[in-house]
Amino acid sequence: MDSQHVTLDSLPYIDKEYDDPAAREHVLGLIQEEMAQMSPPLMPKSAHIFKSNDTLRKEYERVRSGHSLPPFDTTRYNISAPTSDTASAWEAASNNAASQLEHQTTRIDNLELLQNFGAQAWKLSNHQKEQLLSSIENRTQKLREEGVHVNKARKYEQTEAGVRLSELEERWSDGVRRCVEIQVACGRLQQEINVLETSK
Repeated sequence: MDSQHVTLDSLPYIDKEYDDPAAREHVLGLIQEEMAQMSPPLMPKSAHIFKSNDTLRKEYERVRSGHSLPPFDTTRYNISAPTSDTASAWEAASNNAASQLEHQTTRIDNLELLQNFGAQAWKLSNHQKEQLLSSIENRTQKLREEGVHVNKARKYEQTEAGVRLSELEERWSDGVRRCVEIQVACGRLQQEINVLETSK
């Protein structure tokens, strides 16, 4: 079949069978029966798409198995005194304090950057999003108008087709009626012929 040309035998603006409650119940029953046989998994069982990434594969398996996220580990953000007087314990505590100090320094730097440039960046981001929203709304409006135009054209074509179908159905009925009349007339003539032949 040509993908650019599809012949439809449905005329929803003309065919009114679906308006019949019994027909509608039958159709809905068929749909429900078909849907009951469809049970695609929400997530595929295989994780072949994450073969090259262990982290994504493990996360995928966790989500698929329904396990919740492990709790967030906050112990590394605590500054605690060394647990013993050994050099390694003091070195670990010193490294932890240095990393915490660096983390706080980074936070201060980020807050200063946010204070200096955050408002302008936020305004620019909002402006870009407003432009994107306006573009999407314009495109959506155009698509809606196109859809309305398509539906109007389809309704007009189907209405015209309905008129043509009614005319053809009337002609067919008339043709069938004439054929029946001709057959009846032929039967009468044949009877008259048979009567004449028997009377000779």
